[in-house]
Amino acid sequence: MKIIERHIFRRVLILSMGTLATTTAIALTTQVLLRVNLLSSTGQSLLTFLELAGLLIPSMLIIVMPFALMIGAAQTLSTMNSDSELSVLEASGGSRFLTARPVLLMAVLMSVVTLFVGLFAEPWANRHLRDLLDRASADLFSVAVQSGTFHKIEDDLYVNIAEKLPGGRLGGIFLSDQRDEETELIYYAKYGAFIESADKDVLILSDGELHRKNTENRNVSVIRFATYGLDLSLLGGRSNNKGQYYAKERPTGFLLNPDPNDSVYQGAPDLFTREIHKRFSLWLYPLLFGLITVYFLGSAQTNRHQQVWSVVTAAGIAFALRGFSFYAVDQSGHSRVFEIITYAIPLGGIGVFGVLMLTNWSFRTPQFLIDQSLRLASGSESAASTLRGWIPGTAGTDRRGTQ
Repeated sequence: MKIIERHIFRRVLILSMGTLATTTAIALTTQVLLRVNLLSSTGQSLLTFLELAGLLIPSMLIIVMPFALMIGAAQTLSTMNSDSELSVLEASGGSRFLTARPVLLMAVLMSVVTLFVGLFAEPWANRHLRDLLDRASADLFSVAVQSGTFHKIEDDLYVNIAEKLPGGRLGGIFLSDQRDEETELIYYAKYGAFIESADKDVLILSDGELHRKNTENRNVSVIRFATYGLDLSLLGGRSNNKGQYYAKERPTGFLLNPDPNDSVYQGAPDLFTREIHKRFSLWLYPLLFGLITVYFLGSAQTNRHQQVWSVVTAAGIAFALRGFSFYAVDQSGHSRVFEIITYAIPLGGIGVFGVLMLTNWSFRTPQFLIDQSLRLASGSESAASTLRGWIPGTAGTDRRGTQ
């Protein structure tokens, strides 16, 4: 690698990593805040919050990484253009590949990291995150014991424990479960106790009743029981059973060869298909974004407004492709066409911009956009007049109404 290429690579690396760290931290904060009520309600330690944040990092990285590369590369190339470094390189006989190689090398490295994270690190982190939230959900019952009031475990799931008796027993247990749209469940028991069985927290209810109401015909059945066991992780909407992990929490090997008898797979096989296509398509986007950035900003541009339009065009194309890819991935579990589109978007983009680079086809902003931008920036025209100039057939209209 030449000295100038190392210089460009170092600048792109520093700016991309800085952008990646900042944007990941912002996205991470929003995700942690969504779960902070659960952890704070159960009195979890600071280490638990840090563990939660660490387990969310892989999911954030694979989404943010292409955009961080684009921002870092765009900032580097724009600064070099403003400082006339790109003009000097071209005047000295250097090709556009002199600036493209370090950016594309960074893109390839990010693609490899994205592939590893998507196939291995993210599923592992999602499984451990699931276990962490399971434990926190089970601990909510301890909070309910202390408060003596109705406590919301999650939407449509409430519990009330009247008192704590000697020997760790509980008295006056009431639990309402309306999460199922077809059936409403109400548990009442005079006594209860927490036990641990097969690595699960179980609430044993004694001397109570189970009221089961059918929401369609309004029929109610009452079941009296001497003892009844409730898996607390199931009450939290989750299960500690590894066979009950969702598609995003399963190893890649399982997704490629799922167990046909698996209950989660039988209930939603399309989610497993969608997850496979997501993992095997995400790693292409750093390379695609790198090519887009180099194509639009890798050559010298003497007009500042032309450079601005190049940045806007590159960002617009990248965001449009990435936005449509999210939709394609969501639909890939239901449609063979969208399965093809999921890969056609990044591979097609890489092919198109790769050919444009190899054929040295340069992008130039239409002159009328540059002229309109110059007039708008100079203040010679109002923004409304400039916009009318961009819309065919409205340039000659007068703002004054007819009398």
